[in-house]
Amino acid sequence: MPNPNADIINEIRTHFDEIIIKICNQLQKLSPSHYENIDFERHQEREEVFINKVQQFLKKNEPAELLDYIRDLAEKRSNEGYTLQEVQHAFDIIEIEIWHVITTSGKDDQTIINMLKVCRDLFALVRNKYAQNYLQEQLKLQKRMNELKERFYIYRHDRKDRSEDNKN
Repeated sequence: MPNPNADIINEIRTHFDEIIIKICNQLQKLSPSHYENIDFERHQEREEVFINKVQQFLKKNEPAELLDYIRDLAEKRSNEGYTLQEVQHAFDIIEIEIWHVITTSGKDDQTIINMLKVCRDLFALVRNKYAQNYLQEQLKLQKRMNELKERFYIYRHDRKDRSEDNKN
């Protein structure tokens, strides 16, 4: 019985360097974005890690490790100031490159369709989980900012009250 996960892993392995280079080149051209400010080698490191996590997920068919990685990624990118749209666009680029490899694999039509379904479902999972985690991080950040504003407000008004007492 055909295994679309194994087929995708084989295609990614076969075209790994090509996929990484194409993804990195496209990410560096995203303007305006944080991606355009990263050197090519750093892009390579990041994308290799991500593609390897994808391959591990496809091999084990167990989402926990990938979802943990996505959660950590959301926290990092949120703290680095990336927008949700920037990272989602990066996921689009990666998915398109993998689709390109799949559609040009020379496999029979049904195998290609099955591989594309797996890829689509995988990236839907990645996008949704990333968005959920990213928004949670943004809510935490907003809560911290509100707490700081409140502290500053209290400090400022307390200082104002003290300075009025000193005048009398």
